[in-house]
Amino acid sequence: MIYQYEALNRKGERLTGLVDATSETKAKLMLKQDGLYVSKITPKSTAEAEIRQKSSDSTFARIFTGASSFIAKKMAAKQVGIFSRQLATLLSAGMPLLRTINDIMEQTDHQYFKQVVADIKENLENGASFSNCLLKHRGVFSDMYINMVKVGENLGSLDEVIERLADIEEKNVILKSKVQSALWYPGFMIFFSIMIVIFLMVKIVPSLAEMFEDMGHDLPVPTQIVMAISSFLSSFLPLVIILLGLAIFLLYRYVNTDKGRVKFDEFKMNIPVFKVLYNKMIVYRFTQNMGIMLNNNVDILKSFEIVEKIVGNTIIEKKINEAAFKVREGTPVSKALAAADFLPKMVLGMINAGEASDKLDSMLVKIGEVYETEIDLTITSLTNMIEPLIIVFMGGIVGGIVLAVMLPIFQMNLIVQ
Repeated sequence: MIYQYEALNRKGERLTGLVDATSETKAKLMLKQDGLYVSKITPKSTAEAEIRQKSSDSTFARIFTGASSFIAKKMAAKQVGIFSRQLATLLSAGMPLLRTINDIMEQTDHQYFKQVVADIKENLENGASFSNCLLKHRGVFSDMYINMVKVGENLGSLDEVIERLADIEEKNVILKSKVQSALWYPGFMIFFSIMIVIFLMVKIVPSLAEMFEDMGHDLPVPTQIVMAISSFLSSFLPLVIILLGLAIFLLYRYVNTDKGRVKFDEFKMNIPVFKVLYNKMIVYRFTQNMGIMLNNNVDILKSFEIVEKIVGNTIIEKKINEAAFKVREGTPVSKALAAADFLPKMVLGMINAGEASDKLDSMLVKIGEVYETEIDLTITSLTNMIEPLIIVFMGGIVGGIVLAVMLPIFQMNLIVQ
């Protein structure tokens, strides 16, 4: 049984975690041998019930718990690659699945993911299949992952499937980190530049405005505009921040509606500069995941159904669904996808060739590998292009403010001369 504990170590630090033992007494003894003084220990199911009870006490608590759970699941999803690699290595060495899961649980540092692994172990002990254990944690494990595990169980090749999944998850983590780094850097540059502009408008410009007013000269139009904006921000900055926060919240709510999600997905497909990268990401996700599932004997229609959820765009999801319907009626895959009209002609030609030679799965995987390289090159070129553009744009704004402030000084110098 899995127990959740709170304990103090030799330094007096409070720790929480999970321990697997046959009884509560045995669990306390194991923790004592590790140098921990147990202050509280309960079966994991009881501890989870207590957390749920506490989280239902108030609306604020529910919101906080929901947000914490969402973040924890997103962070835990990043552990799936490590989990898969450890699992594949131990299974290929001939270790039983239950013992392998137990060893991984003991080595996992991420607390939320450790609870997930502990729950998987508990369900395995109760006789559930591995795929059904994963199904209970769909927020962490993708539908593709779960279905490939199910196929591996049915064919008796679970170790090979997990090995393949480990490669996929590691590639996905690397690709996500590259995309995030390409977006985070310009995002940080823009945020930092905005902070500089606000500082200039709220702290520096008002003091210069007082000096210009004391001189009694008529100010140039650019200077008057900058002074007006500065005066507004100085007086209403808290209100501007509140309104901006409210606008972001309302936009978030709208994007989470059916209509808003469609509009946002359409915007992402047509956003200047980034649309090339985004559309390549869609092709990569479709071809790679479709090819891998077909290669691992997942049914063609089931593969369409899973990829539809993975691609992450409601417009493309609808087109994939239409293609799947045509395939169900007997239309060849290449013609169904051509009618759906979301893949480039080159990709459709390769799919047609793969289908004709009865190597559709390997052809789709190959297309995915090609697009993986293209995405990498696109990210590099976008980063190299965006950096100087942001510097020039924000430099122009800051320079414009400085120039507007300096114009009256230049005029006064000319009058004096």
